[in-house]
Amino acid sequence: MPNVFGFNEDEVKLLLVAVRHMRRTFAAARKIAPEPQPAADAYEKLYDQLYEKLRDMAGPVPEDLLE
Repeated sequence: MPNVFGFNEDEVKLLLVAVRHMRRTFAAARKIAPEPQPAADAYEKLYDQLYEKLRDMAGPVPEDLLE
């Protein structure tokens, strides 16, 4: 499936890692925010959805890569 979009499996896995890192960034920012941040929450939701799509595209991925 990744080849349909011009990515090989390794590139999809790298994208998965990058998106996972952004999800962690949003989670850390939410912890220190003095009040709710609706715009950041909306972007966080988009990254969560993208993460799930990339996981589906990547196929089997070692668990330590997803932590």
